[in-house]
Amino acid sequence: SPSSSSSPLTTTSSQPRLSMTFTCTVEGCGERSTHQFTKRSYERGIVLVECPGCKNRHLIADHLGWFKFGTEEGKNPTIEDILRSKEEKVRRGSLGAGGVVEYYD
Repeated sequence: SPSSSSSPLTTTSSQPRLSMTFTCTVEGCGERSTHQFTKRSYERGIVLVECPGCKNRHLIADHLGWFKFGTEEGKNPTIEDILRSKEEKVRRGSLGAGGVVEYYD
């Protein structure tokens, strides 16, 4: 049977994934949370994550041009680009064997 448009999309575990931790900037919230998404959606599609505190959705990546207001008309398609354009620091890291987290600029 055809799938319903309200059914969530699923991804296979073989797709590379990214993880992001951030602090919500909505006034009065300040919730810190971690979210995972596919590398492909971050680099080629759209990623929105929902804050567990205030339930606001935050734009993380838009390579399809749906949210022009948040990406300076598409000039800054990812959260990293958006933060750099505001001269804010972006920290990248990796999760290694044994749960070791390494950060680098």
